[in-house]
Amino acid sequence: MRTFCYLMLMILAVGSLHAEIYKWTDSEGNVHFSDQPHQGSEKINLPASQTFTPPPQNNSASPPAKAQESDAERGYKVLRIAQPIDEATIRNSQGYVPVIVEISPELKSGDKLQILYDGEPLGEPQATTVFALNDVKRGSHTIAVQAVDDEGTVLSTSEMITIFMHRPRVGMVPQTKPKNTAN
Repeated sequence: MRTFCYLMLMILAVGSLHAEIYKWTDSEGNVHFSDQPHQGSEKINLPASQTFTPPPQNNSASPPAKAQESDAERGYKVLRIAQPIDEATIRNSQGYVPVIVEISPELKSGDKLQILYDGEPLGEPQATTVFALNDVKRGSHTIAVQAVDDEGTVLSTSEMITIFMHRPRVGMVPQTKPKNTAN
């Protein structure tokens, strides 16, 4: 029933869109508009309603944008590790190191970033500029980042930074109670 009411309202609304408009002025000088003709009224010719027809889509196969770019255009002007800074000392008992990458221009479609940890790729390339390194062992480590395309080709590489991880010593001796020397 509700659908029928909506349908009837739509039909009535569409019908009123094609009504004729009349204009007249009363004895006091007030201008009136109506869809019913009155004595002394004049019919107003309205311009055709605006319509938009989208241009036809070109379905011809064009080469992908990636093939049109030269190798120089594929690289990135800025690719660097913003955090942590070079030679940073990190104190974290779980060995957690957040890595934030700065890249310009923005990462292009299909391109990803790969973290290099001590010169080796760490995990899979990702389309994000924030990474989390977990369980980093004590000592000094190097970190860099590479921009790679969807085929794994390296587009740009950042400068390598060095970090120093400080974690509590493994196998720490528990604190002993002081001896009672009051005897």
